[in-house]
Amino acid sequence: AWLDEHPLPDAVFAFTDSIAFGVLHVLAARGVRVPEQVSVIGFDDVDGAAYAIPALSTVSFDRRAFATAALDLLTRRIEDREAPPETVVVPHRIVERASVATR
Repeated sequence: AWLDEHPLPDAVFAFTDSIAFGVLHVLAARGVRVPEQVSVIGFDDVDGAAYAIPALSTVSFDRRAFATAALDLLTRRIEDREAPPETVVVPHRIVERASVATR
């Protein structure tokens, strides 16, 4: 519905690879060429990302470090509900595949 009322974006960065698969599906059904017209990138580098058509570019991250950081933050919050919010950066990298235009 959003595409019916707006011009095509240059790119879509989806919250997860699964959502990005849906974006690829909708764009293909509308005849929109990826990456020629719209670049698409996901987040979490699931196994199927390399086999999407076109192969999905994604952000890969260290799942163990993510889980450890989440549990550590939760533990600290339980121990001290008044502690200030914290920011944690988890090791990550961009996995560039065919769904992103090289402009």
